[in-house]
Amino acid sequence: MHTLRAFSHKTAPHLGLAIAALSIMETTHREIVEYWAVNLNESGLSVDIAEADKLCWRCSQKRSLQRCHIVPRSLGGSEAPSNLVLLCAQCHAEAPNVEDSDFMWVWLRAHAVSFYGLYWYQRGFREYEFIFGKKPFSNLENMEEIMPKVRLAIETYLANTSTHWGQGKINPATIAWLLHKVETEVEKNA
Repeated sequence: MHTLRAFSHKTAPHLGLAIAALSIMETTHREIVEYWAVNLNESGLSVDIAEADKLCWRCSQKRSLQRCHIVPRSLGGSEAPSNLVLLCAQCHAEAPNVEDSDFMWVWLRAHAVSFYGLYWYQRGFREYEFIFGKKPFSNLENMEEIMPKVRLAIETYLANTSTHWGQGKINPATIAWLLHKVETEVEKNA
């Protein structure tokens, strides 16, 4: 009997917290999109609200979406749709974890792209510039004339790339490598 009393006295508060955490109903993707469809000026974002349940709100890729807290729960953020956006795992991992709810929208708009599917390629071009200290193909002239060679080199070197498991796209570092190999090949044969 003593063991049971010790168990219930010392463990019950922890069990109560665990049960309370389990009882939090997760806001659905649909509820998040419906909330922001009415409460958000979508201009300057990467995704149109009509497709916000299918595309990541940062990179606009069609991937499995996660509920991302605008203000993290650890900083007092709620589970309400007004505190959630939908991001892919990679963008979610890079999202701001701050108490300032406005900054999520600043961050999302800063990463907006004009066309779906371009975000990671733009990151690849920036990665190239970071690594090599110049814009890709900046040494080449007559780009219209050499575009067939560029396309052929892209096809050739793209066959030598892979994706990380579960991402479904090549990452910025791989894009930077591809740009470098294509540029080197075209310069060599120009």
